[in-house]
Amino acid sequence: MNSNNLEKSISSLQEINAELARRSFKEFVLYTMPTYMLNWHHKLLMDKLQDFAEGRIKKLMVFMPPQHGKSELTSRRLPAYILGNKPYKKIVGCSYASELSKSFNRDVQRIIDDPIYYKAFPETTLNKSNVKISAKGSYLRNADIFEVVGSTGFYKSVGVGGSLTGTPVDIGIIDDPVKDAVEAGSPTYRARVWDWYTQVFLTRLHNDSQILVTQTRWHEDDLSGRILRQDDAHEWEVLSLPAILDNDAHAHDEDPRDYGEALWDERHGLKKLLSFKNQNPRAFQALYQQDPRPFKGGLVYPEWNIISDLEYSSIKSKLIYGLDFGYSTSPAALIEVKIWKKNIYIKQIVYKTKLGIDVLSNLIKHGIASRHAKIIADSADPILIDHLRKKYGLNVKKAHKGKDSVPFGISLLNTYNIYVHESSKDLIFELSNYRYKEDADGNPLEEPIKLHDHGLDAARYAVSHEVEKGGNNILAFG
Repeated sequence: MNSNNLEKSISSLQEINAELARRSFKEFVLYTMPTYMLNWHHKLLMDKLQDFAEGRIKKLMVFMPPQHGKSELTSRRLPAYILGNKPYKKIVGCSYASELSKSFNRDVQRIIDDPIYYKAFPETTLNKSNVKISAKGSYLRNADIFEVVGSTGFYKSVGVGGSLTGTPVDIGIIDDPVKDAVEAGSPTYRARVWDWYTQVFLTRLHNDSQILVTQTRWHEDDLSGRILRQDDAHEWEVLSLPAILDNDAHAHDEDPRDYGEALWDERHGLKKLLSFKNQNPRAFQALYQQDPRPFKGGLVYPEWNIISDLEYSSIKSKLIYGLDFGYSTSPAALIEVKIWKKNIYIKQIVYKTKLGIDVLSNLIKHGIASRHAKIIADSADPILIDHLRKKYGLNVKKAHKGKDSVPFGISLLNTYNIYVHESSKDLIFELSNYRYKEDADGNPLEEPIKLHDHGLDAARYAVSHEVEKGGNNILAFG
């Protein structure tokens, strides 16, 4: 083959590779990063990201262990690929710190600046100069934002908690919103992340916007955990890949592993993973298995079980209800309770925030078995109780209010076997997270943390009232 033919063959091969890179995210990654170490789980993630890039998935979560390649695909290669095919897209990349978000921004710029990228996407280019302030006829390019020359698309980076005022978002990517175990363990920090997500991030989206959340799980109440407890959780596609496939792990349909095998054995072998697991089982369950669980020794209600609807319905005890009113930022909770011998069965009926009295009363009337059913309510709000009685004709009674009512009620419930209805997702979350305060050494104290307790308080009102009134014998028919 002469030199001209060789050059033509090389040129033709390059064009074929460029065309493949335009059509396939997997081919794009290998095209722009020939040294990429491709494992089966990367291919699985690439397929999901392909669907996301083409709009077939609008909300995607990706959970993977540390150092298993999620950020390279989701936060570096994917934005470059999307802007190549759709240079008009407005993308925002967020992480726990602005510096990490900026580093992703710079990496995306380097990918787009590469001559090999230009061969695949010649219409997507950046300003050759660093431009910090918008000026007529120029396109921004700095560590916070870059704009696609000749188009309306851009990529903007921001730390979780940062401002997005005036920024419309077509695609929002959140990569590791939590820095470490200290932040994840702080209720204040978790609340701050949630407030930013709901009050800043979500307000910049429109009907066709897409969201990608990718993280290593740190805590059951982290950002992803809270999102998946919302009413629209079914709208999310979740790809969760544990480091070791075990009996507790929920295997993906396309996971080729046998039980006991590592996710990426060539890079993070089973011996290394098991060593970490032995050193810190709780952290391993969260960080590597993507299944964060609370420390059982500090739980207020350490022993409980989930019961099916069929099993719950088969319990023919009289119904009683507990009601916790909640406040502006905490939920009102109406809990249905059955007591049978030494078993307590509880079911979530209402669990919502910011409810007016009229809405709450209607939810109660539609949720209880009959207008005459007994409801034991939080005695801290006698005006609301009186209102429910007089205006709505509900059989509402005040919960016992003594100085020992909380420890008494908790101790009482823990003498029973507790069963929670399978549909009661918020109650299940509370049971998993209602904890005692800890001393400096991490040992549980006797005082509960006033979080994740609204539904359980409602159940406590009902059970305490019935037992104190001798109702346990009345309810236990059999």
